[in-house]
Amino acid sequence: MDPSEEGALDTPPEAVGQTQGELEYNPGSGWNLAWSDEFEGSALNTNNWTTLNSDFDPVTNNCQFGTGEIEYPRTQNVSVSGGKLILKAERTAATTVSDTRCGAAQRTLFSGRLHTKGKVEKTYGKIVASIKVPSGYGMWPAFWTLGANVQSVGWPASGEIDILEWHSNEPNWMKSATHWSVGSQADWGTGQSGGYNLADSFHTYEVEWNANSMVFRLDGTYVGATYGHNETEFQQNHYIILNLALGGNWYGFPAASSIALTQGQPKTMEVEWVRWYQPGSTPPSGISVANPSFESGLSNWTTWTPNGTAGAAFSETYNGGHSGSYHLTHYSGSPFETWTYQVKTGLANGNYKVRAWVRKGGSFNISRLQGKTSGSAAPVYTSLGTYGNWTLVETPVINVTSGYLEFGFHTQATTGNTANFIHMDDVEIVKL
Repeated sequence: MDPSEEGALDTPPEAVGQTQGELEYNPGSGWNLAWSDEFEGSALNTNNWTTLNSDFDPVTNNCQFGTGEIEYPRTQNVSVSGGKLILKAERTAATTVSDTRCGAAQRTLFSGRLHTKGKVEKTYGKIVASIKVPSGYGMWPAFWTLGANVQSVGWPASGEIDILEWHSNEPNWMKSATHWSVGSQADWGTGQSGGYNLADSFHTYEVEWNANSMVFRLDGTYVGATYGHNETEFQQNHYIILNLALGGNWYGFPAASSIALTQGQPKTMEVEWVRWYQPGSTPPSGISVANPSFESGLSNWTTWTPNGTAGAAFSETYNGGHSGSYHLTHYSGSPFETWTYQVKTGLANGNYKVRAWVRKGGSFNISRLQGKTSGSAAPVYTSLGTYGNWTLVETPVINVTSGYLEFGFHTQATTGNTANFIHMDDVEIVKL
């Protein structure tokens, strides 16, 4: 959500949302499902999501999320039940909180916030969710993304895509926006309305995002203005955020007492599913990779180095593999550079991606999952972030025209640091 958004101060009567059943969704031809969370079972899938337990955001390094929101997020306000993710906003008696970096030790407004940073990060596609937003003054539910590099470049240089924001003063409208940097903050916005109240019933909210444009849709039908773009902020991996904010700058910084919450009567933002589709007429088909999990050491893999440091690449069991016992490690207490790769030939011409599971700590000059369409071609790569747990990472689309694909991991460290490491496992190639 944009830290500069402003809104009306007047409190309108609460609108009553239409009653509609939960929704299914058809992305149309030419799309395959790259990732989803259907919120089945009774617990949040922490391989996909991280919840917040403070109104200090350690990813963006700010208080009240840069928007002056007055809720305090807690993990206990995020749950999965009945096939839905539930973010609960509630007013309580004054309650002591442990993190006071952003102010008072006692709070009365609590809610839920979670994100996929370091766990699910992708570039382009259709990002869509079935969401029920709560009615009432001060409710600010949001479904949005931030650039995965936000910790290194800050906001708004990371880029932000607001798929859904809802304001009680305009209950019929899905508000959407983008934010980026031109040396200072730059903004673009649109809205979608079907003429009916969106609160208290399920609707689908989506963005269709490619290298040149974004289209925002409500219920697959109502379309706002198209955002044409070429900013670098929107040519990189983003991650998803879901939150139920209260008050803040979009409402004109109202007092906590004016928020439409009664003690003992919580309100909920409910999410039936979140899905990320990417182009392709059929689901990606796997291409055989030899020794993809490094259970046979480095057999079938080659390690290149320009400076005699190939020993920094090795197979080991330290902290366990993603699927088996072993994984590839790039690590040394001295400077090194290694490129651990395989070559596939005889591939059909077309678009491919390379995927792998990664853990990484510390910083490197180069840390990439990459592919090349010839030995001398420029690599197509994804720079690896910091991942405390095994995280699925993929390259951008690689267009193969001569049947050749050289793929693997390229790491360079110009200074030695024993705290820095990269673990890699379960490599696969998919044809789109």
